[in-house]
This record gives sequence, C-alpha cells and structure tokens, in this order.
Amino acid sequence: MGKKRKKMEYKDFNFKIPQQSEDYDECSGFVIKSIETIVSDAIRSGNNKIMINTNLKLGLPMENINKIAGPLVEAWAHETFHDVLEDKANKFRLINVEAKPRLYMADVILQFERQRAKVGQSGITAEIDVKATSEDIEDSGKSPNITSYARIRTAYVEDPDYIFLILSLKHKVYSKKNAKTSVASPK
Repeated sequence: MGKKRKKMEYKDFNFKIPQQSEDYDECSGFVIKSIETIVSDAIRSGNNKIMINTNLKLGLPMENINKIAGPLVEAWAHETFHDVLEDKANKFRLINVEAKPRLYMADVILQFERQRAKVGQSGITAEIDVKATSEDIEDSGKSPNITSYARIRTAYVEDPDYIFLILSLKHKVYSKKNAKTSVASPK
C-alpha cells in the first residue's frame, strides 16, 4: 500500500490576481464607442456593400452563404478600419490596424492613440473577433463559433488591460439576373 495523498484545498494554491489600470473602464468604453461609430458611419454612408460577380445562373448557394460571407465580412471590417487609419482627419485617433491569421483569437487588432492615466502609457490596443450573421437564414447567429472563454480568460490574466470585443455584423444577399446572359449577380 502506498502513501495516501493529501487532498488539495483551495487555500493550497497561489493565484495570480490581475490588476487593471485605473482607466480600464474608460479605455474600454472609448474603444467600444469608436468601433460602433466607425461601423455605423460606414453603413450610413452606404460603404457596407460587398459586390460579388459570378457566372452562376442560379446565384449564390443560400444554404451555405454563411461559409462564403464570413471571410468577406471580416475583410470588409478590416478594410473599413483601415480606411479610417488612412484618413488624415482620423477623429478616432486610430494608429494601427492589423489583420490576424486564421485560428488566432481575433480577426483584427486595433490600436488607438490616447493619453492614459498610467505614466508611460499612450495607447489602447483592442482585439476584435468579427462575426457574420445572415439575415437570410433563420436562427443564424444564435450560436456563433466564438473564441473559447479559457483563451480569453488566460489573455486577461496575462494582461489585465486586455480588451477583446466581438463585432457581430448582419448581412443580407441581394442578386439580380443579367437579361442577356441569365447569370445572377448582386443588385
């Protein structure tokens, strides 16, 4: 018979307790408001259309449109943020936009210039996971494939000022047939 193991108890563990910066809530609110405004402005101005021309007579396969639309909507979001970055009158003080590779936690990383409460900090970084939800498919977006909670929690433990947002964008497919070729294309 071997030795009996001592039962581990909660008090036997050392936990890392992350401490957020004093201005974390303010920075988080600033990022959320900036992203909402950037996306809303793009939609309001009509810059939210993704045009796809195909040679498919019956149009795009609607039962799988989410598989096609997801990467396109992610690319649209990246380009929309990049357009703000290139704007010389960039009122959001967006200083960097970076698309991330597949399987990374986020699709886009945004960095904003902002004076912070902590000396030496002059920016805010936010990681954005872009989700495309089809208005054409019932129950679309009800259970999206989101980044695992464990990965997000670990990121917050490593960096208590980590900002991670899910940007859910609805899309709808419109198409029309070319009278000469009978090929369906976007309206």
